[in-house]
Amino acid sequence: MTVLMRSASLTHYADLASSVGLVPHEMLAAVGLPRSCLDNTELRVPAASVMRVMELSGEMSGEEAFGLRLSVTRRLSSFGVVGMLARDEPTLRQALDTLTRYLYLHNESLSTQIHESGGVTVIEQHFLPSVCAARQSIEMAIGALYHTLCLALGKDWRPRSVSFMHPPPANMAWHRSILGGNLLFSQDYNGIALSTADMDAPLHTADPVMRQQMRQLVRQDLEDSRHSPSSEVEQLMVALLPTGRCSAEQVALHLGVDRRTVHRRLAQQGLSFTQLLDRIRHEQAQRLMGYGDRKLSDIAPLLGFSSLSAFSRWRRIQKDNALAKSDP
Repeated sequence: MTVLMRSASLTHYADLASSVGLVPHEMLAAVGLPRSCLDNTELRVPAASVMRVMELSGEMSGEEAFGLRLSVTRRLSSFGVVGMLARDEPTLRQALDTLTRYLYLHNESLSTQIHESGGVTVIEQHFLPSVCAARQSIEMAIGALYHTLCLALGKDWRPRSVSFMHPPPANMAWHRSILGGNLLFSQDYNGIALSTADMDAPLHTADPVMRQQMRQLVRQDLEDSRHSPSSEVEQLMVALLPTGRCSAEQVALHLGVDRRTVHRRLAQQGLSFTQLLDRIRHEQAQRLMGYGDRKLSDIAPLLGFSSLSAFSRWRRIQKDNALAKSDP
C-alpha cells in the first residue's frame, strides 16, 4: 500500500529550489510528482516521492541544509487540520499529544514518540523505513518540530539538544543559524530534548471555544482517516527496535489488542509479523550502514539485537534467503 502525505509539505519548495539554481517543476517531474503540488496544499501524494525530491534537491544544488532551510517556513497551519487542533490546546503537552495522535492525517510516514525521565523530555521522530527518508527529509521534520516548539515557548527558548542519526554536514553554518547550539550528530535517534517543565507551559494563543468547534468540524475525518494495520505495526516496530523489545506481544500491548489480533490483521494484508520485522530491519540496516560512520557493533542494538554475533547471524540468513530466491 502506498504511504501518502499532504502536498503542504512542499509549501515554499519552489522558492527555495529556484534560489539554489533548480527548476522546481522539473524536479517534481523527475520523481513523478504533479506540478499542482506547488499550488494545492491538500493533494495526497506518495511520501516516498516527496522524500526523494528532497534528497535530489540537496544533491543537485549542493545545499546540504536544503531540508532544514525549508523547515523555516513551517507553522502549525502547515499541518492542516491537525495544526488547527493543536493550536488551541491549553498547554504544550496537550498540543504535542494532539499532533502525535493525529499526525497521520498530514503525513502517514511520520510518527512521534515522547519519553520523559529525570526532568528531561525527548521528542523522537520516526519515518517508516519504506519511504527511504534521509538527511533532507529528516532535517525538515526536526526543523519543523523545533519551530513549533519555539512558537509555543517563545523566541528566546532553546532546547537541551537537537539530535540526528546521520553524520554532520561539511558546513554547519545554516544548522547553527537555524537551530542554535547543542547540535548532536551520529546519535541513536532523531529528535529534540527539552526540560519537562516546558511541557506544561501554557499556550497563550489557545482559544477553548475554537478548540471545541474545530473538534466538532473534523470529528468525522478523525474517525474515517486511520492507518492501515500494517502501517500502525510498522511504526511501532521502528520505535521498539532500539529497546530490544520488538515482539508481537509488545506491539499488541501498545495497540491495545492481543497478539493473535495483530497476526490476523497482518495476514489480511498478506503479511506475517516476522516478514515485516525482517523487512524493517533490512531497510534500517541499509540506511544506518550507508551513513559510513557507524560500526556494526553500534548498529546491532539499534536493530534490536543483543549482540554483534546475533546481528551477523541474521544478516547471513537474510543473504542466504535472498540467494535461494534468486536461483532458477
